[in-house]
Amino acid sequence: MLKVTTVFTLTTLLLSLSGCSGIVQMMPRDSGKVYSGTVHGGIRGSGTITVTIDGEVFTGPFVRASSSESFGFFQQYGRGGASFGSMVSDGGNMIIKGILASPSGKGLRCEFTSGGSGTGGAGVCVDDKSRVYDAVVTM
Repeated sequence: MLKVTTVFTLTTLLLSLSGCSGIVQMMPRDSGKVYSGTVHGGIRGSGTITVTIDGEVFTGPFVRASSSESFGFFQQYGRGGASFGSMVSDGGNMIIKGILASPSGKGLRCEFTSGGSGTGGAGVCVDDKSRVYDAVVTM
């Protein structure tokens, strides 16, 4: 379970393997107050983020929107004939998006970037009133 600080310690949010949990911390750009919350799931897939800002609980899904990881097949020829295989390039940057809502209908939109190490990420969240929060996630 991740704890989220008001600066959206959710980044990714969102992180490495499914079943991971972590702490999210967020700080609005107009004050030094830190908010926290939790992240359930993993950055390589999807999950849920929950954060409390000024007594209001925001919860919603996050999902990996893109990454620089790649996958491919290869065929090589040599003395013993042809051989085939597959390759995966892992550890690139990932972009994670989250859409959170409170029971009263307020919204919080987040975008995180993770280096692919599975240890956390960082990003920005914006609420319905255009208040911007810097956020970090630690897995």
